[in-house]
Amino acid sequence: MKANALRVVSVILILLAAIVAPVILSGYSELRKATTASAYIEVAEHYKAAAQRLVWRNDLYELAGHAYYHAKEYGSADAMYQIANDKNALSAKGWVAWGDVNYLNNDEVRAIEIWEQALEQKTISDDLYSRLAQIYQGRSDYTKAAEYLQKYVASHSDDAATHYRLGLLLTLSDPSTASTELITASQLDPQFDPAAQTLRAALNVASLNDSPSERLVIIGRGLGLVNEWDLARAAFESAVDADEKNAEAWAWLGEANQHTGREGSDELNRALDLNPNSSTVRGLRGLYFQRVSNHRAALTEFQAAASLEPENPARFVSLGDAYAFTGDLILALESFQYAVTLAPNDSTYWRALAVFCARNNVYVKEAGVPAAQQAVVLADDSENLDVLGWLLLLDGRYI
Repeated sequence: MKANALRVVSVILILLAAIVAPVILSGYSELRKATTASAYIEVAEHYKAAAQRLVWRNDLYELAGHAYYHAKEYGSADAMYQIANDKNALSAKGWVAWGDVNYLNNDEVRAIEIWEQALEQKTISDDLYSRLAQIYQGRSDYTKAAEYLQKYVASHSDDAATHYRLGLLLTLSDPSTASTELITASQLDPQFDPAAQTLRAALNVASLNDSPSERLVIIGRGLGLVNEWDLARAAFESAVDADEKNAEAWAWLGEANQHTGREGSDELNRALDLNPNSSTVRGLRGLYFQRVSNHRAALTEFQAAASLEPENPARFVSLGDAYAFTGDLILALESFQYAVTLAPNDSTYWRALAVFCARNNVYVKEAGVPAAQQAVVLADDSENLDVLGWLLLLDGRYI
């Protein structure tokens, strides 16, 4: 009986081997093909086939997902990552990639669900924090974005761009730490220094103001100067919440709205109602009307701003532009010339006078060339030299 039983078992084993061996061999063949295929879609198909044959290699489903990811077949990649997860074979980087393919497939909600689920795993990729920070910043949840980015930067201390990004986010909630992050960014990479200096100056000035609303306006203006208008808009919104009667906060909110794809006129009208005698309000309204090509209304606003702040040369540069847009080049020239008398040692206003002459091709020899030359004397930089070259070209001084 025992001999018969052994004989039966042996036969069964031989039959199983005959059935299974070709499948296993085929699986290894698919695996080899995956490593030599030239197109990502082929790589993905080979890894998928190998995973189905080599049942103990559940990690191959993730590799198939990665290949589909690179092939931009996001739906197929998602399916492979799901199988890998079901089989407890998804790595820390796999979790990040799984969220990526859903995000790239325009399913942000699902991507967030996956990434937040990944936070509960034993091993977490640092890239997860960066992804979540980016998502929440895009949703204007700057506090949460900063929290995740702080976790990311903890293990990427030499990443200047991340320090800078974190500094930007913290300007709204933790100015002191924001300043530290900005300093670190500029020390790691000098390209961040100009923006970091601008923001730190704004934070320092804001810290001296007793009004929470005014502090936020100053910070928002600093963010606007470095072209971070989404964050600036959040600062101005908070400024308005802190003091609904702050006309300049409303005006700056209108300005930020225009830079972020919104209209802005309602906020500017509210600002005018609150304080028609604010040069900032009138100046920002002038910019709005200039952008919508209502140059007569812009001129009225810039005239009001200049009369309210007659010692500010920037007001007269704006007024000069407004006169030029309405065709009054004589009054435009006078406005630019008055600006340089207010700030004779600042090359910015001499350059503005020169650019006016060049742009309109008027008073080139009489005013434009001398203004450009004076700008270079005051600041021998590339921008001033470029404008001087432009004026000399218009004046026919080719050599």
